Amino acid sequence: MNKTMIGMLIISGALCIYAFLSGGIALVGEAFLIAGRTLFSIIPILIVAFLLAGLISTLISKDMASKWLGKEAGWKGPFFGAIMGSLVPGGPFFFYPLMATLLTSGANLGTMISFVASKSLWNVARLPIEIAFVGVELTLIRFLVTFGIPVLAGAGVNIFLPGYTDKVREDIRALQLQKTKGKKEGKHD
Repeated sequence: MNKTMIGMLIISGALCIYAFLSGGIALVGEAFLIAGRTLFSIIPILIVAFLLAGLISTLISKDMASKWLGKEAGWKGPFFGAIMGSLVPGGPFFFYPLMATLLTSGANLGTMISFVASKSLWNVARLPIEIAFVGVELTLIRFLVTFGIPVLAGAGVNIFLPGYTDKVREDIRALQLQKTKGKKEGKHD
């Protein structure tokens, strides 16, 4: 069991105790029912997201990832990462595995920082919802104010942390190896 899981279990345990003290076993049971419903509603999304990440991993060659998203892409890498992040559908269950896949396939860390930042700031799929709730003017202002941030963030990582991509790539591979090893031994994280 990894540190993240242990931390989450400790917090969950403390909240279960608090819920029990606040409302008894009924409140704890209600929390478990809500958690179960959430789990069952998200399982199909997880399956599709991991399938897509696996397919992309097998379809994108290391040469292609390096050319368009890696070190050899230069200043264009963060730009392409930002564009890609704004267009990629889905939530974190899809884009974080995709980010890990692209990094291990040869993408540069700065490019992936641009990818994640633009997913949050430029998300094209979210624009109609934003316009519906706050209007075109506020959406346009928000978009213009945040426009340069994803590319600048990625470029900043490439400039100020030039050798960090390899470390992050190795960390991801170690996590993947740990999960694979745990599954073979019958352990679950």
